[in-house]
Amino acid sequence: MNHCAEDLSSESFCDIRGGHSSAPLDNAADVTAKTFAAVSPYGIPLNGWKIIFQAILTFINVAFWLLPLKSKKMSENKLALSLANAFSGGVFLSLAFGHLLPECTHGFHGMNEATPYMLALGGYMLIFMVEKVIFDTEHILPKADGQIEKNGNETISPGSGRGAVILLGALAVHSILEMTALGLADTFGDSALLTLSIALHQPAESIALLVAFIKSGLPENEIIKYLSIFSAMGPIGVALGMAVNEFAAPIVDAIMLAVVAGTFVYVGATEVIPEEFEEPENKWKKFLALVSGIISIFAITQYTMTLETQ
Repeated sequence: MNHCAEDLSSESFCDIRGGHSSAPLDNAADVTAKTFAAVSPYGIPLNGWKIIFQAILTFINVAFWLLPLKSKKMSENKLALSLANAFSGGVFLSLAFGHLLPECTHGFHGMNEATPYMLALGGYMLIFMVEKVIFDTEHILPKADGQIEKNGNETISPGSGRGAVILLGALAVHSILEMTALGLADTFGDSALLTLSIALHQPAESIALLVAFIKSGLPENEIIKYLSIFSAMGPIGVALGMAVNEFAAPIVDAIMLAVVAGTFVYVGATEVIPEEFEEPENKWKKFLALVSGIISIFAITQYTMTLETQ
């Protein structure tokens, strides 16, 4: 992916992550295997695929808030959305523990063994601080059905425009860090897996944010403006990840991966999964969807890793 100063026939090679100098090659066959692993379908460069995937994700993001807003109808298949969300929770956990963390540890060779895991914890705490301490989205996020709660005979008023904007800020930071992982991906398989997991997860965020703005009472043109800002965060995150992967030193790449892994743990374990299991209905179906997400993504990532090392 990156420029490499060393010749492939020398004692060093551009490793898979970031393309910087790393361990010595055993023989020329390893060079061929590494080169084959970097090939993307249809001759499109990996960064080109990242841009394509990001365009798809942005389209999905916009569609899930623009279409309901224009149709004035918020109906959807709640069970299907819930199962997809539970599946995506398993995907994020599997990617964090089964792929991102094991991969980033190689970048900390010779350093304290706890460093990548503490950085992952730092990523987790960063999102926790943004969403629960600074912005406190727990009390801003509206109910999924869009109904105004009632406390006895007292009706609780809809959320203010300020509350919706605060929620927008929290989810924007979340989206940037989430999409940075796509920009950091080193293979087409990794990029496709991350795109799938994000595509399963983001629609729920888009719908929740839309409901917050609808309940705020802001005019439609203002809602479109704010939600367009939210949708623009994805390309910013991917561009950030691509820049780090292309130009920064390997240790910066490894640090970013560790932090992103921590954010994935937060998304899966603290945000998605508890939210889906708050309701008593269809718990076994949700649990099976969660386990399916963990197992399927772990199996796929392990298979793609064997292809890269053949």
